[in-house]
Amino acid sequence: MPIYNFKCPECGHELEQLMKMDDPWPKCPKCNWFMEKRMSITSFILNGNNWEKDGYGLRSKKKGGK
Repeated sequence: MPIYNFKCPECGHELEQLMKMDDPWPKCPKCNWFMEKRMSITSFILNGNNWEKDGYGLRSKKKGGK
């Protein structure tokens, strides 16, 4: 299950919550408004073998065959 970051638009309270993708968004524990989901930092890195087959990291060839 992913961890989601939420912020209350009314009082500004922030929280992180471990939840399923189809779970309803939580209400603020301070003012009981529905919270908004926020972007969070990801640890996604293209590393290792086989991702290059999709064309990631390919450089265009220079004119003259180089």
